[in-house]
Amino acid sequence: MLQAILDSAVSAILAIDDTGRIRSVNPATEVMFGYRADEMLNQNIKMLMPEPYRTEHDDYIGRHVKTGEKRIIGIGREVQGQRKNGSIFPIHLAVSEFMVDGRRFFSGIINDLSDRAKLQDEVDRQSLLFETVFEHVPEALVISSPDGKILLFNPAATKIFGYDVAEATGMAWANLFGNPESLPQIEFDISRSIERAPDVILSVMLRRKDGSSFPAEGIITQVVDQHARPSVRVSVFRDVTETLKNKEAAVKSQRLEAIGQLTGGIAHDFNNLLTIISGNLELLEEQPLREQDRDLLDRAARAADSGARLTKRLLTFARRRHLAPAVINLNDQVRTMAELLRRTLGDMIDLRIQLASPLWLVRADAGEVEAAVLNLAINARDAMPEGGTLAVRTDNVVLEEGETGLEDSLKAGDYVRISVSDNGIGMSNDVLSRVFEPFFTTKPVGRGTGLGLSTIYGFIKQSNGNITINSEPGVGTTVNMYLPRCDEEAAQHDETLSLATEPHANGECILVVEDNRDVRQLTVNRLKRLGYDTVECASGVEAKAALESGQQVSAVFTDIVMPGGMTGIELATWISARLPDLPVILTTGFSDDAAVKSEADTFWPILRKPYTQKQLASTLRATIDKKAARQTSLRD
Repeated sequence: MLQAILDSAVSAILAIDDTGRIRSVNPATEVMFGYRADEMLNQNIKMLMPEPYRTEHDDYIGRHVKTGEKRIIGIGREVQGQRKNGSIFPIHLAVSEFMVDGRRFFSGIINDLSDRAKLQDEVDRQSLLFETVFEHVPEALVISSPDGKILLFNPAATKIFGYDVAEATGMAWANLFGNPESLPQIEFDISRSIERAPDVILSVMLRRKDGSSFPAEGIITQVVDQHARPSVRVSVFRDVTETLKNKEAAVKSQRLEAIGQLTGGIAHDFNNLLTIISGNLELLEEQPLREQDRDLLDRAARAADSGARLTKRLLTFARRRHLAPAVINLNDQVRTMAELLRRTLGDMIDLRIQLASPLWLVRADAGEVEAAVLNLAINARDAMPEGGTLAVRTDNVVLEEGETGLEDSLKAGDYVRISVSDNGIGMSNDVLSRVFEPFFTTKPVGRGTGLGLSTIYGFIKQSNGNITINSEPGVGTTVNMYLPRCDEEAAQHDETLSLATEPHANGECILVVEDNRDVRQLTVNRLKRLGYDTVECASGVEAKAALESGQQVSAVFTDIVMPGGMTGIELATWISARLPDLPVILTTGFSDDAAVKSEADTFWPILRKPYTQKQLASTLRATIDKKAARQTSLRD
């Protein structure tokens, strides 16, 4: 029976004498170490040991025999064994001592711990992995007990909530929530998650150590044991303050872009109407009129001019107005308008101007910069009915990636900032969300058009800059305009063409291409008043056909945006290729995208509606004479 027990034992069982030689082994020993029994019998037990156990083993036995000291005998310990193939593996060795016929023997029971070692390695690996994730995950990771006490608090959580680990450990998990009324529902959802979905996903307001609240998204997982009882609660939170801000900015940007497209189209149509109105009024001015009729005519002309200024502001908001950018120093612009600002603001408002020196240069339309500052100053004045302080500042700023403007993240780089600040009544968040929309105003009826800030917005965006506005009711408002730094030197202004006289024709014939019948008829009448013969076409395709048929003209005056399959740009391009000596002048209600993309200003002069007869006469005469002079120089 004893032999049967030894043969069937899972553990390796062997016996050695007091010299360390192996006297018996069971089958499990052969399996464990890879030796046959006859290879082990009468061999020193050291053959089954790696260093340093192999060298030290005989000393252990000798010392025990002499002194009775027990290092392993009757105790058991974890050591290492060595197989026949040389591999080393962990074992648990239990040694006992017995006497047979007065001679001392030792028995050893050995268990292979390889599987346990592998399991421990996996546990260690998983622990290291958890520790790495716990320490470096960017979201706040909070592990709490079933009774709601925080057990673990990762570095991201300390950064988001403001508690250090010692403060958070043992603190109530519920203290992290900014709205206590939401907790019962959250707890209910967590309790139901055990039976249904494993996770609870929520959007919630959380609270920092300093008491401030912030929006967050979270995933809460209830971990249960084998009996389906709650073990720990794992909460992952992410601060979505910047995400919501960017989303709100994107929505605002899309809304303003849609309004801009609508506004630009309306302004373009109005420019056509104003061209007809102002042009015909100009023609009427040349007629003999009674004094009272001339007064009516002057009033109508002034109204048409006001309409033209209104459409310019609409086009600026829509970023479709043709600007005249130049390299300028914003300090110069502020200095030149300081006295105007003081007169505009009045005695009750203290104007403070702070100009950085040296200030980087920018490329912008100087007139639009001055109009923007003046508009902001007027708004600030109206926001301080009892008086106050208005500050205009300039400074150089370097923006980093991720800084947010009105719509989106500001492009990193060097900028010049011009700020207008007041300590007036300020604005609510609802007003701030719409402040740059055209026609939106909080002023009484008749006090404002609602186009001031929208015009500034359009000008700044068209200049590749950005704008921010900060306001708080009862505290005041600050508007920051950012314009990109320009490394060019400020250019000298060219003398503008004098429009005091109207150059007339020298027997030339002009091809007028315009799809709007009334605008076309007005243009023809104007040209005839200047002494030009005219040929009319209602589309680019019709004009092309006329030129291909041999129609002789001295210049082509064409609208840019026309139906019929050929724009004015396309017609001008065709003429440049087929009839390079024929001058082309373009006209448009705004700087159309096609004109911008084709850099039309570089190749052909453009008259922007509504234009005066003097502008038409001067541009036409200069273009024809310039072309003629070039042809003469080529012949010479």
